[in-house]
Amino acid sequence: MTLLDKNGCPFEVRKCETGDSVCLIEMYDHFTPKGAFQGMPPRDKNSSDKWIQDMLKKGINFLAWRSGKVIGHVAIFPDFDRKNAEYLIFVSLAARGSGVGKELTRRILRCAGELGLKTVWLTVDSFNFRATRLYKKIGFKFCETYSSASERMMVLKLED
Repeated sequence: MTLLDKNGCPFEVRKCETGDSVCLIEMYDHFTPKGAFQGMPPRDKNSSDKWIQDMLKKGINFLAWRSGKVIGHVAIFPDFDRKNAEYLIFVSLAARGSGVGKELTRRILRCAGELGLKTVWLTVDSFNFRATRLYKKIGFKFCETYSSASERMMVLKLED
């Protein structure tokens, strides 16, 4: 299904498929800034490629596409014993602030709920106010028991 971003530009969101890794690697090869938070995405090409392959193996991944190129990636890493998942998102610089990240998040959270997960959590740079605003709009709340000078944890309880 084709969606329109805030600027009226079309894009699609779908679950990552086996053959999509090349396009995902290409997005991360051109991603800026690299290594800005917790060293992600890795600056080194080999480390970055390994990081991507690990995410594809261990997580559930959705991609945002425009004109045959990946412009955003969201993943959750479920812990079914604890009924929670870690959340991770990256949107290309040109697509930030256009609603692509919001749609990716909406899709992955729906998937998490369908899997029977109860909470989704993330860590965010303490000074990444743009991301923090987005997470708060979606419903994430700060977890006061975990924070440091450089990062904060946020948790979202999923509806039953």
